[in-house]
Amino acid sequence: MELSEVSKEVKLKIADLALTHIKKVIANPEVKTDGDNFDYWNSYKLEDGNYVDYNIYCGDDFCRVKQDGSGEYEYTDSSEWSFGLSLYGVNPPTDDNKYHEINTDDAEYIFTYRNGEVEWEK
Repeated sequence: MELSEVSKEVKLKIADLALTHIKKVIANPEVKTDGDNFDYWNSYKLEDGNYVDYNIYCGDDFCRVKQDGSGEYEYTDSSEWSFGLSLYGVNPPTDDNKYHEINTDDAEYIFTYRNGEVEWEK
């Protein structure tokens, strides 16, 4: 399934899932989710059985090395964090590959989220 075939309604549903995840992580960076809180991947199942994969990524600005020489990391102020949402097409199983496979050549950037503001990609 190519992303160009995915409805705007589905893309907005995925965006809503992403915003929920982002706000949960901002409220508690240690919250238990089903993936990496700052590089989160998941799939959204479409009505026809195909999938869209999505990635919620926060840049390296969410933590820094402590200045106490311990080598440990600490979270920065969450108002400095910037998250992005990207969607990816998923190829259905074939005779040669029995699994769904992400198609990184079929990608769409949806938004950037920073300090409570969403900047939608045009």
